Amino acid sequence: MRNIWIIARRELGGMFLQPIAYIAIIFVSLVIGLLFSSQLYSYVLQSQVGNQLPPPTVDNILSTFTFLIALFVGPAITMRLLSEEQKSGTMELLMTMPVRDGEVVLGKFLAALIFYCCFVLLTFVYPLVLLQFGNPDPGPIFSAYIGVLLFGAAVIGIGTLSSAMFENQIASFLVAVTVVVILYVSSFFSSVFTSSPQISQILSELSLSDHLGNFMSGLLTVKDALYYIVIAAISLFAATRVVESKRWR
Repeated sequence: MRNIWIIARRELGGMFLQPIAYIAIIFVSLVIGLLFSSQLYSYVLQSQVGNQLPPPTVDNILSTFTFLIALFVGPAITMRLLSEEQKSGTMELLMTMPVRDGEVVLGKFLAALIFYCCFVLLTFVYPLVLLQFGNPDPGPIFSAYIGVLLFGAAVIGIGTLSSAMFENQIASFLVAVTVVVILYVSSFFSSVFTSSPQISQILSELSLSDHLGNFMSGLLTVKDALYYIVIAAISLFAATRVVESKRWR
């Protein structure tokens, strides 16, 4: 565990020295802030003219947040985790140290997950505003954030695997984006296979967005949590095997 934390701390320090980190933070914060402000402004404006609208919730905010993470931020912060080590030649040096391949992968993954949690912390201001000036149900807010964290772990796991497979960061980024987007929209394709209920059900169960939707609705189920945990675990296991195979080349 000590080696995992040392690797994670080293990688996390490097992440905050990269311009892409601050570009991503500014971009996501700007988009989410504009979305929340427009929802709040529309609600206040409609209330003033006597229209009864449901109060703003964090659903749309977090849905947009996870969509941006799936398409851009997750693959962007993971594309250099192992690709950079391979390209610069420091992977060979790392392999000579008394650390296991699994510890290297887990350390890199943990650093990216902590960095992702920093993104999530930025969104806490929105439910705090709603709690301060409204009376939202805290249950769906809590379950939504659990889903967001699990969603991030799955996306980062996929990105870590992609980074282990390629020395080129752009290739790692593109492959991670492709896999994540396919899983994100797989429920859309399930409607195409209406003549085959089995395929339709499989595509629906593979959907990153469908499982997240349950959390956003206030539903905490073991099945949805296990879905994200299994994706992250399989990705990290495969990434470890990839790193092991490169050790003996």
